[in-house]
Amino acid sequence: MNLNSIKKLLKDRDKKAGEDLYIRVLLWAHEKQETGFTWESLKSNFSLDALQESWIRKIFLTTNDQDRKFFEHLRNDDSVTPNRHYYSLNEKGITAAINYKSLAHAEKTSNLAIWFAVFSILLTAIGIFFQIKQTKLTEIQAIPEQINQARSKQSALEFCKQNPKDPNSGLYFLDDSGKMATCPEVLRAYQ
Repeated sequence: MNLNSIKKLLKDRDKKAGEDLYIRVLLWAHEKQETGFTWESLKSNFSLDALQESWIRKIFLTTNDQDRKFFEHLRNDDSVTPNRHYYSLNEKGITAAINYKSLAHAEKTSNLAIWFAVFSILLTAIGIFFQIKQTKLTEIQAIPEQINQARSKQSALEFCKQNPKDPNSGLYFLDDSGKMATCPEVLRAYQ
């Protein structure tokens, strides 16, 4: 036995433990639908005791046309003595097996979608965290420039107080004109 077969065996065992007898029998019979199965192979495969066998017969085995269940007689094997009866899922059983498989697939897909959503939310939260850090860093980096601007404004204001008529204050308008403010304009704006 290699490692992969051991993993598969453990996975199958865990899967079977999680499913009840009804589901396991239904899926097993679905796998055997073309060849059919004997009642003895069903009993031995699931190690059925008398109570479980009685329950399986009651739930699965069709005994008359008015009360069709999931198993129906498929064929006889007359080449052996005593002759063997083979059973198979009817359309009702096949539909039940397909519905269960579809439901299991939908559950798996929805679990995968939930994981993607959680991962997406986590990535979004991380992105927001770093965006906040970047904003704070930008604010901190802007402080020296704000200090320089305040110093320039203070220097221009002191210069203009001493030279109230000077046309060059050292400050520029912020209206993209590139024009320098005159001292009378600076004194009006900052006093």
